[in-house]
Amino acid sequence: MKLTKTVVFGTSILLACGTMSAATPKIVMEEFMVPAGDPGIALYVRNKHPAGMRMVRSERIVLYVHGATFPSETTFDLELNGVSWMDYIARHGYDVYLVDVRGYGRSTRPAEMDVAPEQNEPIVHTQTAVSDVSAAVDFILTRRQVKKLSLLGGHGAQASLGPTLPSITIES
Repeated sequence: MKLTKTVVFGTSILLACGTMSAATPKIVMEEFMVPAGDPGIALYVRNKHPAGMRMVRSERIVLYVHGATFPSETTFDLELNGVSWMDYIARHGYDVYLVDVRGYGRSTRPAEMDVAPEQNEPIVHTQTAVSDVSAAVDFILTRRQVKKLSLLGGHGAQASLGPTLPSITIES
């Protein structure tokens, strides 16, 4: 089965959201620990979607991937003035996910992180991040029974992941 993974820029998602209606839907949050490709590594995945959402079209599924500095939650699900970017998108009918690659946020910390940084080379190279993101994508595709989703990247994730994932379509 060939999977298409799509990278979209944040402005495209926000423009599609439009304006909020007077009735703000209740948002449901779910959290998962998804096995990575390597034994002993689990990836933190958070999902927010409107309450009652059952069937989801692939065009309405978004996975946020952080960059090399901060975990996803601090950028994508940090409440400012009572709402986060993740909440905002979910309130507009999207099934929104975020993932932390290994060593970030609530995902498993590799053993190398228990010693002084100067004793190790960098531990999360692009190929490792691609593997972790692919595990999260596979989890979401299976969970929602769809064949594609949109990736939303921050802090350079678009530039580093975009060229390395198979079948990439970049929409602007």
